[in-house]
Amino acid sequence: MIFDVVPEPQVNNELAINVVIGIGITLLFLLILFLILYPIFKRKYMYRNFKVVYYKKIKNIAEKNDYLLLNNLIIKDKDISLCQIDHILFAKKYIYVIKDRFYRGAISGQKGDNIWLFFSNKDEKTEIHNPLLVNKKRIETLANKTGISMDFFVSIVVVNNDCVLKNPKELNSKRNFIVASKNLDKLIKDIEKRDIKELDQEMLDLCVKDIYRLYGAGRIEEEEVVEEDEL
Repeated sequence: MIFDVVPEPQVNNELAINVVIGIGITLLFLLILFLILYPIFKRKYMYRNFKVVYYKKIKNIAEKNDYLLLNNLIIKDKDISLCQIDHILFAKKYIYVIKDRFYRGAISGQKGDNIWLFFSNKDEKTEIHNPLLVNKKRIETLANKTGISMDFFVSIVVVNNDCVLKNPKELNSKRNFIVASKNLDKLIKDIEKRDIKELDQEMLDLCVKDIYRLYGAGRIEEEEVVEEDEL
């Protein structure tokens, strides 16, 4: 008796290999495209939403350390707006007045210069007001209006992580700092480690309530604020 054995259909190995290679190439292309486009979209998102991103970071620092935080304060003299303060963080030993900025490029200048240079990613050079001095003036205005001693304040200018700072070590002093966003938490921790007496918490609570009552109306349009500011 003769039996005919019908061979089972075999998978086309060559076709399968080609499919796998095709999928691999497609995934690799998508990965490369993602790596190229992600930083671009992230930078654009940060530029448009940096105030929200910084606010969340500063709020997290406040909540984690049980600090008090006020945002978007308008310092006024009667009906005239003198300046706008982005954030005031009331910590254990200092009151931090924080200014947030986003620079798409590099900034250069000396800490005592009124004017710095901003070099954009498009190779354009622009003069800007020194953000360190701008924030220091805001603190002086706040101290003058509230009667709080300047000794309690620390000025911090927060910039985006990819902002290029020329000679950053020469810009900072004991009470005036410019720092990348990623290093803000560490900077405040280091300052709070200083061997000084903590602020009186009862007095601090009263200060927070008074400042919020007087100036906590929220942010207004920048063109309505009478002050020197930068790009």
